[in-house]
Amino acid sequence: MIGNKLYNLIKDLSNSQLKSLISECRNSNDKRLILFDKYLSNNENSLKSLNNFFDKEVIKMWPNSSVKENELKTRRLTSFYSIIIERIILSEYLDDNSSNRNILLANTIVKNGNIDLVNYYYDKAYLKAIKEEDKNNQITSLKGKIQMIYASQSEKKIENALTFNKEIIELTENNYKDSISEYYSNISNIYLEKNSLVRAEKNNTIAEIEKYLLKFDDPLLKTSLHTSLAKLNFDSDKLMFHFLEAENLLESIQEKDKIYYDLQRKLYFLELRLNFFSGKGVEELVEITDKIFKEGNKFSIINNNTIFYRILFKILDNKLEEANLFLEKNHIYFKGEGKMLEQFLKAVILEKTNEHKKAIQLLQPIIYSSNYFMSVFSRLLVIKIYTEQNNISLLKSLIDSTQRFLLINFDNPLGMDSHLYVLNTLKTKQIKTKNKKGIEIPKLTVFHKYLLE
Repeated sequence: MIGNKLYNLIKDLSNSQLKSLISECRNSNDKRLILFDKYLSNNENSLKSLNNFFDKEVIKMWPNSSVKENELKTRRLTSFYSIIIERIILSEYLDDNSSNRNILLANTIVKNGNIDLVNYYYDKAYLKAIKEEDKNNQITSLKGKIQMIYASQSEKKIENALTFNKEIIELTENNYKDSISEYYSNISNIYLEKNSLVRAEKNNTIAEIEKYLLKFDDPLLKTSLHTSLAKLNFDSDKLMFHFLEAENLLESIQEKDKIYYDLQRKLYFLELRLNFFSGKGVEELVEITDKIFKEGNKFSIINNNTIFYRILFKILDNKLEEANLFLEKNHIYFKGEGKMLEQFLKAVILEKTNEHKKAIQLLQPIIYSSNYFMSVFSRLLVIKIYTEQNNISLLKSLIDSTQRFLLINFDNPLGMDSHLYVLNTLKTKQIKTKNKKGIEIPKLTVFHKYLLE
């Protein structure tokens, strides 16, 4: 649809960005911005409402234009508004990321030939980049400062160029090591999501990581590599070994900066996720979420998945009032695609309070979403409800489609054994099929155990 990009931009605006946008619209005499303020004042932002609003307003303004001409005018309007919003987003970003701002200023005015001014901005960018722990911007700033030394043709400053050049190579080497760490982090993430893509090279990948563990001295890099090994060994006894190694390395670090806390956050969440799928109990899982929230004020972000699990554990622990309050308090974290996480949690609460019809209404759209885990969890929860209701016709259809869905996603390893076991158990519970004897019960997650209660 025409306004899709604009709709998504509005949806993702922060409160401060929205205030800036409304202020710009209301302080302008531009008819287009006055019109946009009218739409924003409706407080109803859906793709359908956006397109309906501008279709009607364009027809009012140009009643004699053809449908095709009005469509073009609508496209131009939504494009204009998108540019305004993008400018506000960029402005806020540059305010928060001063090194980028100063580099852009230096790059913008360099053609004017004012070497002192350009060097001033590169100096500021470099100092800010150190504070922001941005190695790439430190390198860019130093390169700019060297170019300004060449442009000034001052022999006295050549020695500075040599110093800057040495610093660039040190930063570049550090970036290279960071890239190695990130490379294996990405491979291990892919292995957790679709292990068939990595399975053939898994052993070689593990061997490569172990070699880099011997080469690297930086405890942060070694922590990241152990985290990757934990993911590649999620289904073996080595999992806890690599978690413990990673945590011990983190504890050995004295200077705790942004990179440290971001890595700590990722490690804690991975620990939470893998322990959840390995069948740990609610109490142990709650301890991990407590650990994440205890350090939360030091993290650059709090992952809404962490909040999701914390609320889910409260629900499964029958602390429904606490779960509802915590969900209401953290509603802001479930925006955009995260909305389905909130819907799912509400559905589980409704199921536990026997409001099955309302629960199914919330779960139906999630079943067909692109979020694999939410889709599987929602399918199994609805199957549980249909089983309790003895709704054989709907039950059989959903079980069949879920079996096909799991078959398509067979190489997404986390929880697969639990999904299949619960599906088979619920299937044999109501539908007259022979239960296969001798099936080994896998390590069920606390959620899968709840489904079988």
